[in-house]
Amino acid sequence: MQKFDSQKIESFINQLQSGAKCYTYEFSAPASFSLEDLFDRLKNHSFVGELDAFICTDSPLGKLKHSAVLASLKLQNTFGIPSITTIAMRDKNTLALQSELIGMNSLDLRLILALTGDPLRLGNQPQAKGVFEGSSALLLKIIAALNRNKDINGESLQGDSKSIYPFCVLNSYAKNKENLYRKMREKIQNGALAIFTQPIYDIGIAEELLEWCSNINLECNTKCALVFGFFPISSYKTALFLHHKLPGVFVPKDWLEALEVAKNQGSEWEVGLQKSKELFKGLSALQRKFHFMSANKPEVIARILEI
Repeated sequence: MQKFDSQKIESFINQLQSGAKCYTYEFSAPASFSLEDLFDRLKNHSFVGELDAFICTDSPLGKLKHSAVLASLKLQNTFGIPSITTIAMRDKNTLALQSELIGMNSLDLRLILALTGDPLRLGNQPQAKGVFEGSSALLLKIIAALNRNKDINGESLQGDSKSIYPFCVLNSYAKNKENLYRKMREKIQNGALAIFTQPIYDIGIAEELLEWCSNINLECNTKCALVFGFFPISSYKTALFLHHKLPGVFVPKDWLEALEVAKNQGSEWEVGLQKSKELFKGLSALQRKFHFMSANKPEVIARILEI
């Protein structure tokens, strides 16, 4: 474990908001007391040296997982690059959220991915009750207040704080494009410095989202970055799940048809990997800001990047 250099956080923000390449990787903490096995798997892949930050999930789909805050701290100190901590409004009220963010500040956990959070009915903890005191917009307002050394009620806080940097997520597809554009605009207006999309499988959609973000930045005099979500598809079953079960994701018909044929021929992995590589090449021609997702299978991302 190495001592984390806090200046890397500001360097990451500068890189994110410039035209430079920027890669992040999703670490999905399991329901485990130990994360070392997953850390060791990551250390075996050289592409980790190309990463600029991790994003640690916060009990996605309402399922019990290792604490996102503590997993982020372990990642940051183990790999020496910034960790973006996902925080969902689902589980904490404004009192707990403010307390947590104040404590995280002193540990240099200052990159926050603000989510409203998946409903608990999707998860495995039927006794749990959702808080949902507000949406991710409220969390952005809390962060803005803390950056002024104030609580959400305007009361002054003691001590010196370091800047907290808020990010948001956005669906990559919606039947109602006006609604999706409005959500992007609201997130940027509320202070999001970057927007990470759900996985994108269509170049046309990526181009449109980039254009929207650019137009909103010009209108609002902001510098919000758009980061493409990238999840390689290696099976027909995964393609169907993403297309039908994951809100805000669109898998094109040609992908579904090709993977269905490949399934019957026993070549799903090869076909999925090839199409994912072609997609990555096409998206990279637009910009090189990516958030890689692989359900804790780093070997898949290694094959995409071939590092």
